[in-house]
Amino acid sequence: MGRHPAGLRPRDERAHPVVKDAIDRGFVGTGQPYVIPGLRTRQAADEARRAVNNAARHLGVSCSSKASTDIIDSGNGTFELHFRLYTKASGRNHIAQSTGGDPSKLAYNPYRRAEPRILADDGTRMR
Repeated sequence: MGRHPAGLRPRDERAHPVVKDAIDRGFVGTGQPYVIPGLRTRQAADEARRAVNNAARHLGVSCSSKASTDIIDSGNGTFELHFRLYTKASGRNHIAQSTGGDPSKLAYNPYRRAEPRILADDGTRMR
């Protein structure tokens, strides 16, 4: 047994300067979007969104950024990424209030059991 392949990858810190700038400028908890302009493609904007979410998690803040609503076509052939930062406590409170504490209403339910296996190791159907 070795390490998991994800553990061998270096940590993605590309967006750390951007999130640190947003924190330093006081965007945490204001609800105001921090805007990253000039992203050339939607794919680049989505990659930036994922990098910002990773950086926020690494730096101890909650980030609200969804691909469908926070990547905006600026009309000149480029895209903008909008994201908001919150403290971890306020992020947890928001999730608890929006779901009423019911894990089944989460986008990902950590308490749901995985489906059982269908095939045995030799390929025969188990159920």
